[in-house]
Amino acid sequence: MAAKAAGEAGHLYVHVPFCNGKCAYCAFYSERLRAPAVRCYLDSVRLEIERTTLCTAPSTIYFGGGTPSVLTTRQLSELCEIVTSRFDLGKLLEWTVEGNPGTFTEDKLLMLKERGVNRISIGAQSFDDKTLQFLGRRHEAHDIGTTVKTIRKAGFSNVGLDLIAAIPGVTPPTWKKTLERAIALEPDHLSVYCLSIEPGSRFHASAGAGGLHPAAEAAQMRALAVARKTLSDAGYQRYEISNYALLGRECRHNLAIWRGADYAGFGPAAASRIRLKRWTNSPSLDSYAASLARSGMPEQKDEETLNRRTDALERLIFGFRLTDGVSLAEIPLGPDLAKSCETVLQRLRDEDLLIKRGNRWIPTPKGLDFADHIAAELIGLL
Repeated sequence: MAAKAAGEAGHLYVHVPFCNGKCAYCAFYSERLRAPAVRCYLDSVRLEIERTTLCTAPSTIYFGGGTPSVLTTRQLSELCEIVTSRFDLGKLLEWTVEGNPGTFTEDKLLMLKERGVNRISIGAQSFDDKTLQFLGRRHEAHDIGTTVKTIRKAGFSNVGLDLIAAIPGVTPPTWKKTLERAIALEPDHLSVYCLSIEPGSRFHASAGAGGLHPAAEAAQMRALAVARKTLSDAGYQRYEISNYALLGRECRHNLAIWRGADYAGFGPAAASRIRLKRWTNSPSLDSYAASLARSGMPEQKDEETLNRRTDALERLIFGFRLTDGVSLAEIPLGPDLAKSCETVLQRLRDEDLLIKRGNRWIPTPKGLDFADHIAAELIGLL
């Protein structure tokens, strides 16, 4: 097992793998919520964080999963303490905790607020109960509003909602109503992703058996267009392909990652990137814990060292997911690659996918819709 690269990541991700159950569309690594497994996780992630050389003073922290909010108040407090006792939080700008409706109790939220968490992200997904049942969610539509009110009452001024678009069987009026009900709760941030059928999910098994048909591309485009207009009319600014926010409420953590910043991940299945090295911790709590107990380091998967050309092109590709685009001067392309990129970008401008504003290349609305095409053109330079 290779040693992790030393560095100074400014952004931390902590993967909390526990869920009350697996949603039908989910293919992410997760564990059933069991007290012995949580104890093993907390002891192991403490050891990993105490021994890390990857970061000292993060500017953002993100607890994702899984469902971090299914931990008890005491368990979640211990996880926060592991972080606060190891890192200097004097430069911390944003600390996000993900969770589901119905799992954020008042005492849990007050504890998070006291620990320094300042942003909550809620997996709402839909405001239609039949759709929630189809997705395998464990909450009802009314739980979303109740949870948002509880979060606001606890003093949080930065709350995000995640929604899923283009769900088979969901009519345009039902989708529009979901957007309107989300807006009525006055969240600061909204993420809108089309339903994808991922290998390893229950939906993927159903699709393979002919029982589930994903929405056609045209239907996906229509659903996203409705979201863009509805959210824009309500004052939300699109800042990334799938993300909208009130002014100043963009997710700082995700923005940093999309812009190529280094990040350190902790917990099973957590990914890290330091300079040109990236890796993922073992997506198994047992393997993760055993490796830490044996060597003081988690077992790592998918270790990769990027060459500078690949790194530069990936930064461009991620940059074109953002509405403010990229400047080639911000990316160490080198003269030959810069010239090749200019040629490709000029061609994409001719296709109305990009515009040039000053020294920045910015995706058009059409370019954001066809970001995969832009990525394919740039990957062709490898």
